[in-house]
Amino acid sequence: MLDVILYRTGEEMKDIAELTKKLGDKDSNIRRSAAEALGLMADERAVDTLIPVLENKNRFVRQEAILALGKIGGSRSVEHLTEALNTENDEFVKDFIRKALERLQSKESASP
Repeated sequence: MLDVILYRTGEEMKDIAELTKKLGDKDSNIRRSAAEALGLMADERAVDTLIPVLENKNRFVRQEAILALGKIGGSRSVEHLTEALNTENDEFVKDFIRKALERLQSKESASP
């Protein structure tokens, strides 16, 4: 799916600013791929751009934002994922949030 954003747009998306623009694209596949790419970058600077995506109307876009925040980690990711768990109505998406939080908690407990 990442190839969609990298090649479908005819551009190479290398920085957070460009990917952030794609989070607002009208095509949900582009939005989803942008969230995925931000997660793969695992750069904590992307957290601010991913937080609003947790409220995207497309559940698959929300799922990619959840996965991205889970990969990036940090206390802000945990805080916003926990909040999203309390406000999300879609049980399928809630399951993604729970799994991301579990991974983040196990990462923290494994850290020295």
